[in-house]
Parts: sequence; structure tokens; C-alpha cells
Amino acid sequence: MQTDLEEAKAQEVVKFQNSLEEMKNKIEEANALIIKEREAAKKAIDDAPPVIKETQVIVEDTKKIDSLTEEVENLKVRSSI
Repeated sequence: MQTDLEEAKAQEVVKFQNSLEEMKNKIEEANALIIKEREAAKKAIDDAPPVIKETQVIVEDTKKIDSLTEEVENLKVRSSI
């Protein structure tokens, strides 16, 4: 009975060691993939075109714009007559 327990323990230890080894291999594979993805991302960032930002233009001469808008509206009314 004692030897059966020791043998069962030994088999369990072997199973756990095999599982641990599999996990280590999977972690190494995952780390390798992460490194490849990081390198690909860096390359994509380096190769990407620069970002063009829109900037807001503040109009200071609103009187002129209002005057021109009114003139355009008057021309529209005249052309439809």
C-alpha cells in the first residue's frame, strides 16, 4: 500500500512537471509573439504618414463677412426675379 501511494505521488509529480514545462513553452511562444508584434507596431509607426491637424481659424472681421453674406443674398434674390 505504501509503495502504491509513493508510485501515485511520483506519477502526479511527473504530470505536474510536464504541465509546467508545457506552460513554460507557451509563455516563451507568447513572449516571442509579443516581441514580433512590438517590432511590427514600431515599424508601422515609423512608416506612417504624419498626422495633419485641422486648426480653427478665428475670424476677426465679421462685419466684412456679414456684408458679403448680405450682398450674396441680395444677388440671389435679384437673380431669381
